[in-house]
Amino acid sequence: MEHIWQITDANNFVMALIEHIQEKCQYGEEMSVLSKPERVFYITQILEMEVNNGGFSQFFYNSSGDFTNELVGAFSEIGAEKTAAICQKAISAFGCEIPADRDEREEMLDELESDEIDETLDECDDAFYKYEENLNSLNYEYVMKHKDFFT
Repeated sequence: MEHIWQITDANNFVMALIEHIQEKCQYGEEMSVLSKPERVFYITQILEMEVNNGGFSQFFYNSSGDFTNELVGAFSEIGAEKTAAICQKAISAFGCEIPADRDEREEMLDELESDEIDETLDECDDAFYKYEENLNSLNYEYVMKHKDFFT
């Protein structure tokens, strides 16, 4: 971990830190080992990776969707209010609470599948891809403010 703090480029730092955090929590399987700031960082990074790979739909269907109910708070915590609003719109598209349990969530998502939901999620993907907020910079600043909580 010590070598990560020596990285001066914000983008490289964020990439190195997410690798470390993913290994530390066994890719989301052991979230209890993370401090609150590490958890916030992990959740924002996982959402970004999933959406960039396959959109909000992929996020909800994969194990990353276990953190759905923490998305808005995590992005607000790092100061990414526009991204928090996009996440809220994506979550609200389903019109109900989204289960944290992956099996329950997949079953619910399959039952609720509709063109209207797909259209809303596509709109959220497009809004996210505009990157109106510099998420790497916001995450970097957040980590630096909470440096003592990252181990």
